[in-house]
Amino acid sequence: MSALLLSCFALLGLSRAQIGLPPPPSLGFSSSVRSACKPIPSTMSLCHGIGYAHMRVPNLLGHDSLREAQQQSAAWLPLVSKLCHRDTKKFLCSLFAPVCLPELSGPLSPCGGLCEAVRDGCVPVMSAFGFPWPEMFNCSRFPRGTELCIPATGEQEQRTAEEARREEALKGSVICEACSLAAEGETDVREHFCRSPYAFKMRLGSASTVGTDRQLVPTARSRILRWAGGDADRAGGGGAVAHSALWLHEGGSCTCPGLDSAQAAEEAQVKKRQAKEEGKEGSAVRGAWFLALAQAQEGRLVLTRLMRWTRGDKELKKFIRALLKQSCPELQTGRY
Repeated sequence: MSALLLSCFALLGLSRAQIGLPPPPSLGFSSSVRSACKPIPSTMSLCHGIGYAHMRVPNLLGHDSLREAQQQSAAWLPLVSKLCHRDTKKFLCSLFAPVCLPELSGPLSPCGGLCEAVRDGCVPVMSAFGFPWPEMFNCSRFPRGTELCIPATGEQEQRTAEEARREEALKGSVICEACSLAAEGETDVREHFCRSPYAFKMRLGSASTVGTDRQLVPTARSRILRWAGGDADRAGGGGAVAHSALWLHEGGSCTCPGLDSAQAAEEAQVKKRQAKEEGKEGSAVRGAWFLALAQAQEGRLVLTRLMRWTRGDKELKKFIRALLKQSCPELQTGRY
C-alpha cells in the first residue's frame, strides 16, 4: 500500500486495523454518472481546509456535478459557524465532498459514530431555529464495526501501554506554541500586535479541554483591543465575550505555563471563598489578566499569543496604551 494512501488514512483518523478492508456499501443514492476524482472547487467554502484536495463525483448525497455539490453544501455553512460539534465540517464534507483515494474504487463514508456525535451536538442548535435533523443524514445508514469508514475524532485503535506512557511524558514537556513567550513576552506581543487581526485584554472565566484543543471563555470584564484590524468600537462594544470563546490549538496535549498557573490560582480562590463562607479566615485571590492575540480559523478565534500579565494594573494600562499607539498601517487606534 502506498505511503500516500497511508498518510490519507492517518489524516482521516482511520486505524491500521481498518486499512485494506473493502469500501462501504452504497448509501442508497444511484447515479448514471461514472465515479471520478475531481479537485474540490474553490467556491465550495464548506470544505476549505478540510485536509484533502480531491473529491468523488457523484458524491454520497447523489449530486452528479461539482456545481450541484457546491450549491447544496453552501446551505450548511451556518451550522458549521455555530460550532455545535468539532467534527461538523468533517462529517458534512465526507458527504458533500467525499475524499478521493486512487487505490479505492469508491468514496469513503462517515462512520455511524461520527454521524451520531455530530447529530447529538447539533440537533439542539438546529431545533432552536426550527430545523430537524434531515433524513439524508440518518445515522443508521452509515457503516459500523470493522467496516472501512471515517470515524469521529478520537475514535482510533486502542493504544498500547507504551504509546500511552510516551504520550503522557511528552504532554508535560511540550509548551504550546502560543504560550512559548518566556522572558520576551512583552516584546513578542508588541511585535506581533500589528500582524494580529484580533487582540484582547482578558480575564479567564473558564477553561476546558475539547478534543485535542483547549477552549478559553473570557469574563465580562474582558475587552477587545483590536477586532479584525479595527478598534473596539468596530466590534460593537461587546467585549472579548462577543465571540464567546478563544481556542488554544492542541492545548489538550501541551502545557501553557501562564494559563496553568492561573488555573491553579483560581482553584485556590474557590477554596478560600468556600472557607470564608464557612466562617474561616481567608482572602480571595484576584483573577489574572491576560493579553491575547488571535486569528480566525474555520469559524473559531485561535490564539497565536497568550501572555499572563504578572505586573501591576498601572503597568498593564501603560503597556496597552503603548500597544494602541503603535503605527500599524491597517489599524485604527483603539481606546483604553
